[in-house]
Amino acid sequence: MSSSPATAPIRAPFDLHCHILPAWDDGPKTLELSLGMIERALKAGIETIVATPHVGRAFRGVEHPAASIPAGVERLQTELDSRGLGVKIVPGAEILLGSVDLRREGGILPEWTVGGMKKYALVESPYGSWPNFGNELLYELGRRGVKPIIAHPERYVDVQKDIAKIETAVRQGALLQITAGSILGQTTKEMQNSCFQLLDAGWVHLVASDAHNNSHAWPGETIKTVEKRVGSARARQIFEDNPRAVLEGQSLARQAAPEKSSSGLGRLFGARRLRYKKQRKGPRGCDAPFACFCCLFSCHFRFSLQQQNSVWQERMYN
Repeated sequence: MSSSPATAPIRAPFDLHCHILPAWDDGPKTLELSLGMIERALKAGIETIVATPHVGRAFRGVEHPAASIPAGVERLQTELDSRGLGVKIVPGAEILLGSVDLRREGGILPEWTVGGMKKYALVESPYGSWPNFGNELLYELGRRGVKPIIAHPERYVDVQKDIAKIETAVRQGALLQITAGSILGQTTKEMQNSCFQLLDAGWVHLVASDAHNNSHAWPGETIKTVEKRVGSARARQIFEDNPRAVLEGQSLARQAAPEKSSSGLGRLFGARRLRYKKQRKGPRGCDAPFACFCCLFSCHFRFSLQQQNSVWQERMYN
């Protein structure tokens, strides 16, 4: 895999988070549905998909042991090859934090990592928020030489309220993967806004589909939106260079600063502005003269934020 010239159009040939294995978890229930997803992925320019079935829980249906993921990928790849569908499937997993022993004496299992290389692992929070113990578990992964990729942080309610909630994980070296559908506003406005804030802060490393069926957006559908937000250099890293490095088990190159984040506008809407101060003057910890507006906003949206996320997740997995 080689990098594209800086002048070439940005492509998105990789999807590092996809529930593509048939009859496995909450993804497609049949091989035919899985093939339909892959045909649509091909049209969107996808060449490589990391199969990331849930690990650590039984989730509304069939779930297989993590050790069987490579065999499941091999069976699906055989079906694709026999049909002339030119997509490579790579084994991976989506680990539910707190449900598997990431501190086990033998280290992390290869089946939990991208390509079985024990270099990168996709993790998610089970609570709709980023748990206090999350950073400790990510530290344990890093201590074992595995770099964590945090799946869909824009979905976590506390991150939507203040992206600084996830800052410690990023500073410790975790990668952030946001979801194509969230970027395009196909989920909730709060998720979309969170994606934009994370992009502006320079914390996003990957865009993936998190596809469970044929209605999900693919990374390539978001290139223009992301490029407009962060500039061509960072967008190329997000869609091409970073996923390529993950698939090869290599470290990411130094990340280009998002163009908006290096401007006054980026700083205005970046992470620093979103941190709460210790001396609070209102329910949202805001300072005058903005306290009244922020408190009014909080009263109106605090309850609906959690409610909308719950409704969306029900719709997504059914």
